[in-house]
Amino acid sequence: MTQCPCGSTLDYATCCQPLHDGHSRADTPEQLMRSRYSAYVLAKAPYLLATHHIDYRGALSEAELLASCQQTQWQRLEILDAPAHEGDKGEVEFRAWYRDGTALRAMHERSRFVREQGQWLYCDGRFDPKPQANRNAPCPCGSGKKFKRCCGA
Repeated sequence: MTQCPCGSTLDYATCCQPLHDGHSRADTPEQLMRSRYSAYVLAKAPYLLATHHIDYRGALSEAELLASCQQTQWQRLEILDAPAHEGDKGEVEFRAWYRDGTALRAMHERSRFVREQGQWLYCDGRFDPKPQANRNAPCPCGSGKKFKRCCGA
């Protein structure tokens, strides 16, 4: 068994795989966010499209999502804030680290979710245009080194 890409300490088979395979649904916006991140890592475009609210995805297609998954080298997900949802609305703030050539970059977003017919769906998010890693913090790539001695060098 392998550890789930979402950053939990669980195996993929007991964490995000049941959601990806349609055997269960996310119970919270955070669980959906984690499963969507794992879906990007594992190129699960049908799941990404199915969990993106139809009113917010425009003309986005599975083919576009698959191409995006294949072009990005996702490294790590950090959940920064996941307050308890209020009724059928929720938010999750996260930072998703990825490689851009040799540089390590992050996508920092506060995402909005809604629950319809018992299913949480991603709506949209507000981006932080320049997320930074703290030089003395552990490197987001997971090497165990400080950022300044690893990807920040």
